[in-house]
Amino acid sequence: MVTPTAQPRFFYGWVIVAVTWLANFTTAGTNPLVFAFFIAPMTAELHVGRSELVIGITLRMIAGGLFAPLLGRIVDRYGARWPGVIAGTIVAITLVGFSFASSIYVLYALFILSGFSGFSIVGGNTLTIVPPANWFSVKRGRAVAISSAGQLLGSAVFALLATWLIASVGWRSTWTVFGVMAFLGVVPGYAIFMRRRPEDMGLHPDGAATAPVPTMSAAAADGTRHEERDYTMPEAVRTPVFWANLLSTTLLMFAISPFLLFRNQYWSEVLHFDPWLIGIGIFLDPFCFAAANMYMGLKAERVPIRYMGVLGGVFRTFGMLPLALGWAWPGSVFVHNVVWGTGSGTTSVFQTMMIPEYFGRAHQGSIRGVTTLAMVVVSSLGGPFGGYLLDRGVDFTIFWWLIVAAVVIASGSFFFQRPPRSLRMHASATEPATTSGRS
Repeated sequence: MVTPTAQPRFFYGWVIVAVTWLANFTTAGTNPLVFAFFIAPMTAELHVGRSELVIGITLRMIAGGLFAPLLGRIVDRYGARWPGVIAGTIVAITLVGFSFASSIYVLYALFILSGFSGFSIVGGNTLTIVPPANWFSVKRGRAVAISSAGQLLGSAVFALLATWLIASVGWRSTWTVFGVMAFLGVVPGYAIFMRRRPEDMGLHPDGAATAPVPTMSAAAADGTRHEERDYTMPEAVRTPVFWANLLSTTLLMFAISPFLLFRNQYWSEVLHFDPWLIGIGIFLDPFCFAAANMYMGLKAERVPIRYMGVLGGVFRTFGMLPLALGWAWPGSVFVHNVVWGTGSGTTSVFQTMMIPEYFGRAHQGSIRGVTTLAMVVVSSLGGPFGGYLLDRGVDFTIFWWLIVAAVVIASGSFFFQRPPRSLRMHASATEPATTSGRS
């Protein structure tokens, strides 16, 4: 336990959280959840199949995955400031470029370029996860949760914007609007306010006046005392939990990718739900995600984070049942999105906090880069594979149950993913002492 020390009135780490929140919010237009609203108009105008168009998402993910290890090392060494400026510019250029594309191959090239931004790369998000995780230790759960909430709120807002703008001005002009918003939301904030770590400004994590005595992280420790240690990327790769997490998360992402891409079409083409009903339902998903992410982020400061991964899987499984059981009741769209969003937000706590909690702060960018590469290359095949199955006539019911099985297996395995024996415990400040660990 750490004796609380005097803290400054305002900790600059919250500026970092605000900058990453805004970046997550304004780049949400690149999320598969939002892109799903573009599939129907784009396939119709470009005369391509669903699986062909979704290959663009795959190429984007692969490009992002291949670039992730290098981006992670850059962020670890130099910080996210100028990489964020460049990445924000890339996102803006590619989204505006979508509005002028007349060929599927031009779209593919733009998708690949957007992957190098590092924003909204499923399982990656190095530019928005690493900075707040570097600035906080005790309050890392809430800091990362607040930052991540930007992406979720952004997904909700951009889903409704996409529904309205596509109907009003067309999908091409909608991409232009999204590109401008991405530029304004990322570039100025990163250029002016982003900093690498609190130590670079003579500060300490969480705003402590001095570097306090290390304490056990309840979220990571799982009730077991560990030796202090900071894992390098090669060292982390040699731990069993690294591979267990990589395999289970890859399976989860592989299954969820086609689920998010094609649930809209199931509701509209099979169940004939109104597009606005679907849009409002999707709008609820990110809000529930954000609320669960915030609440569970606070809880994760006191309990092992692997429990969040398992609990999130339970919610997600129940959330998929309305689709797997073929509920034709329009209100099932709302039931699904509320329960699914809650589960996704809960699981996200484990996914975003696992690397800094299990392997330390110093090399988390490099470690996340390696995991992103492996996860994205494999899981990026989920969207095209799902599109291929549906284009070949596979029944949606079978399609949904296959995804349910994958989610259950992957999420159940999180329970067994304990932290490695030698865990680095960083010097960190705490709030008033409690008997349960961090607060």
